[in-house]
Amino acid sequence: FSVESKACMGLGKAVMKEGRHEEGLALLRNAVAAAQLNETDNPAYEIAPLSELVDALFTTDAIDEAEPLVLRYREAAKAESYRLERLSFSELRSLYASAQLHEARGRPREAESEVRALLDLLRENEPAVRRDLHKCQRLLDRCSSRLEILDPERGDQELIK
Repeated sequence: FSVESKACMGLGKAVMKEGRHEEGLALLRNAVAAAQLNETDNPAYEIAPLSELVDALFTTDAIDEAEPLVLRYREAAKAESYRLERLSFSELRSLYASAQLHEARGRPREAESEVRALLDLLRENEPAVRRDLHKCQRLLDRCSSRLEILDPERGDQELIK
């Protein structure tokens, strides 16, 4: 099922980039469904398709559908860090997704809490961060450009620093 999941995920991402959102979302939903059918307890199979589907749902403002998936993504990402016995980049991305969800729901304090948790994990896990430094920098850039709570005009000035 991992091959089917990867194929659907790749096609879904490509179709989303072309602006064919309904078709792309359907493919990404299939990728998540196929990933769940893997016969191992390894959360890694589910993380990538969940991440892509959550991103696509935020892109299309489908917040109601995204909410339970963000929670599932957070749990899978935490399980992945536990399994690896180190911080996984997926856990950082899942915190960003959670911050996006809270912001979309009008909960800026909760969004800020998730960003603070992300920053704390970065500080506490310096060796893991070095391994994924480029990806971490891109994630922080994405946070600062997309989360209103990090906007210098509106956000928490202490957090922005």
